[in-house]
Amino acid sequence: MEFFEPVLEPILNLIEPKSLCEIGIDKGRFSDHLMEFCSQQDCRYTGIDPSIDGDLLKQKNNAEFKLMKCSSIEALHEIEPQDIYIIDGDHNYFTVKEELKLIFRHKENRPVLFFHDTGWPFGRRDLYYKPDSIPQKERQPYSTVAGPWPGKSELVDIGFCANESNTHIALDNGGPKNGVLTAIEDGLSEQVVPKGYQLQTLPILFGCSILYPANSIPQKALEKLVELENGTTLLHPTLELMETNRMTLYLHLLASWEKFEKLHNSYEELMKGYKELMDQYGDLHDHSDKLLGAYKDLKNYKDSLEAQLKNNA
Repeated sequence: MEFFEPVLEPILNLIEPKSLCEIGIDKGRFSDHLMEFCSQQDCRYTGIDPSIDGDLLKQKNNAEFKLMKCSSIEALHEIEPQDIYIIDGDHNYFTVKEELKLIFRHKENRPVLFFHDTGWPFGRRDLYYKPDSIPQKERQPYSTVAGPWPGKSELVDIGFCANESNTHIALDNGGPKNGVLTAIEDGLSEQVVPKGYQLQTLPILFGCSILYPANSIPQKALEKLVELENGTTLLHPTLELMETNRMTLYLHLLASWEKFEKLHNSYEELMKGYKELMDQYGDLHDHSDKLLGAYKDLKNYKDSLEAQLKNNA
């Protein structure tokens, strides 16, 4: 989500929130920016992540900032309604839909929500970090050894996030109850999200979607969002094409790097074997020199004996 800081910051400044919740902290790079913003704006910050770095938890968890080491679903049951939610946690339909239900159970609250990974590949395809935490009937069949590739519906062995130890990626792209953006759209159509909310999506850098109540935010913030939507609508085909091209090049780079790593490892093994052979050759060469020296000594002794025999005869 840190890629979208230039987009988010002007909107946040215009909304002037008094509370902000970040779901999905990772290493805390974007969290630092959000905490700085909250400090400047007299805004309460709450960060949620079941895998918060221990050092970050010690450094930042204080009276000014609240960090919760648990799942978003657990945390959202506990915390009070927030003005802003920045959601970049588990990228699957069930989790996002549950997050929406918990956020909007406070009927009077009209927060603005920012979602990451609403574009390719997880806008329409589930990703599970801990599939056992998702009810079986709510899970898509998944793979742990293959990943998505731009333009292909099936997973491939050199696809995005393939073979990463903690990723479980849905086999199919699209269809019911599959993907982050699908969950948001269903939340709107099923009125989990109250009427009056609008959704816009930036189709770059894995996708960022903004869900906002058009009639309940400051006019200048609304104008900024409309301006952003107009620009995105105009450039959407180009941005989508650029994102596809970016990801294709990126995945080709990763595949090339993986091939290079394999070749490099093979080269290292060959060099190791070559060094061992050269060491053996050196030992054999030294032994050969010793044998040759011994042979010369024997030959000289033989020649000496033959000379003595000849003289005695």
